[in-house]
Amino acid sequence: MTENDRKIKELEDSIKKMQKENDEIFAKPTATSHEKNRNDLLMFFIGLILLGAGLFWLFQRTSVATLGLFGGGLFFGSLTVPTGVILLPLIIGVIMLFFMEHKRIFAWIVTVLGMVILVLSILMSVRISFERTSLFEFICIFGFIAAGTGLLLRTLFRKRD
Repeated sequence: MTENDRKIKELEDSIKKMQKENDEIFAKPTATSHEKNRNDLLMFFIGLILLGAGLFWLFQRTSVATLGLFGGGLFFGSLTVPTGVILLPLIIGVIMLFFMEHKRIFAWIVTVLGMVILVLSILMSVRISFERTSLFEFICIFGFIAAGTGLLLRTLFRKRD
């Protein structure tokens, strides 16, 4: 046997040895990626259900009320702006839209500003309160929200293999 034949035989043996090692490594029973994805999907939906149930329960125990029509006006410290004055920029803006032929951008700015003031007035007059509940319900509500959020964040932001 020549030296080249001997080197070829050694290479063949080393290749067979590496193939055998690879077969042993990949033949071990491990969790497949399909099982991991199914587990992640299950955890995602459990988290979504817990978060949804907690938020639904929280919203059921919360009441919303207003202080009358626009709360009687817009409050700036001790100064109260009446409801009619709140509508004034919106009315002026609409009049300007129909009256002005040139520089209509200014009319649109006044109209949008009037709408923003109106929406802010409504939002500022809303009073949100949490109804009386037992400590057990309170802990369950926020426990569901926390557990659901934790499961969702774990499945969404975990490192992938």
